Amino acid sequence: MSRKRNFLAVASIFLVFCVAPAFPQGAPPPKAAAKEEALPSVDELAVKCAKASGGKEAWAKLSTQVLDGTIELPAFGLTGRIKFIAKAPNKMLHVVTLADGQFEQKQGFDGQVAWKSDTRTGLKKLEGAEFEQTKMEAIFDSDVRLKEVFPDMKVTGRAKVGDRDTYTVLAHEPGGKTDTFYFDVETGQRIAVDSEGPDESGKVVKANIFLEDFRAIDGIHMPFRIRIESPAANLVITLQEVHHNVPIEDSIFAMPSSEPAATATH
Repeated sequence: MSRKRNFLAVASIFLVFCVAPAFPQGAPPPKAAAKEEALPSVDELAVKCAKASGGKEAWAKLSTQVLDGTIELPAFGLTGRIKFIAKAPNKMLHVVTLADGQFEQKQGFDGQVAWKSDTRTGLKKLEGAEFEQTKMEAIFDSDVRLKEVFPDMKVTGRAKVGDRDTYTVLAHEPGGKTDTFYFDVETGQRIAVDSEGPDESGKVVKANIFLEDFRAIDGIHMPFRIRIESPAANLVITLQEVHHNVPIEDSIFAMPSSEPAATATH
């Protein structure tokens, strides 16, 4: 949802729910290879994606971004709310609530310190790979800085995402996560991601992320619907409100000095 804080940050925060017992799921739609032809370079794709997202000039006019939306996890019968707050160049705060507030998770980065808290495990300062991952997710305008954020990007081929032709690009994130990005051949938009890598417990998590319903807001283009499919659960994030350049105090991104004790869940 974009990193311009990467909208995948919105998606990744929910993978914590995808380590529960698996539910029967249908396989992701097959991605049949398109006809062979010369592939674009990483530079060409990065430039086209930046333009499709609104361009550097449009992002340079934004100083803050506030997203409000809903979450649905049909297999668990759960719904909730998400709020994402970002401030250029690299501050962010996610707030996720589920089941009428019975579960709440926050994750923040104030430009130096990364942290996370939830009602199950309490407050935690993030270090190592988790710190690096959060630091990367906090980049305000990542879609116009893809080569900087993912310096090892490699164009690998062509594929279908639904009825759309895409170019596939392999990239890596901190902590051993591997991503395959799908860039729409015509628009240059990044419309899907296959993600695979260890979570904070070391368990390998796989997910297919689909970025849909792109809309123009204040000169930038962003997906208003994010679908995540994994072997454990599917979920849908739907944005309802987007606000830019609203005043935001730096203090809201800081790690709390304390947090109420974690409560047991049943």
